[in-house]
Amino acid sequence: MRRNSVVGRGPLVAAVLLVALAGCSREAGPIPEGQGQDPGPAALDVKLEAITGDDCFRAPGEVYPPNCEKYVTQLSTVPGTARGFTGVGPGLTEAADDLDAGVRAYRANGCAGGEGGGDACATALSDISVAVKTLRTELSALPDVATRTG
Repeated sequence: MRRNSVVGRGPLVAAVLLVALAGCSREAGPIPEGQGQDPGPAALDVKLEAITGDDCFRAPGEVYPPNCEKYVTQLSTVPGTARGFTGVGPGLTEAADDLDAGVRAYRANGCAGGEGGGDACATALSDISVAVKTLRTELSALPDVATRTG
């Protein structure tokens, strides 16, 4: 009789395990529902404000160009972000284009690897610095940025 009671419990144990495992599939948390909204021009201004503390921004002609690779990479997405804001004036778009050109020149001249010419790299970094200043000026005219406290 003992043998029958063990065999009879097998399906019951399997069913309990199956129910317990099915409940685990939801423990990882909710499924993301897509991307969040763009934080807007004020967030971009905060990013640019932080970047202005970098030596590559403050003294573009005095830094060793390969040391600016991270700085340039951080700025590489800014032109597309700035162009994506609706209702902006031509000055913001032009500054974004100038920044994009500076980033492309830094990369095309091999500045990150140290094989680029010093003058070309210094010019690219200087152009990037000027474009960041212009972007901040243009952004400051937008209502979301002008009302930002900081």
